[in-house]
Amino acid sequence: MPVGFDVGMMHAYTLRAPETAARLRAEFAHILDTEPGRTGELVAVAQLLQVASRGGHPELAPLLAEHAHKLTGVQPPNTGRQLPLGPVQTST
Repeated sequence: MPVGFDVGMMHAYTLRAPETAARLRAEFAHILDTEPGRTGELVAVAQLLQVASRGGHPELAPLLAEHAHKLTGVQPPNTGRQLPLGPVQTST
């Protein structure tokens, strides 16, 4: 995994607690504020957004999308619609 992945993952999971997220980001700025650290954080956020698109972490999904937007300036896909909360049903 790239530099910053683990810290990025921890930071992403703390987004529901803004004070904790801010402290974690400040404590690990020496990692996250580098180009490799930013890349690692983006990989972590992208993985969690993929999980969210499949119904995981529904409470975290909008915060992840907002954070990804802050990091990249690009709105992630599928954030304008309700994310599924269960398995996708297919017709037989």
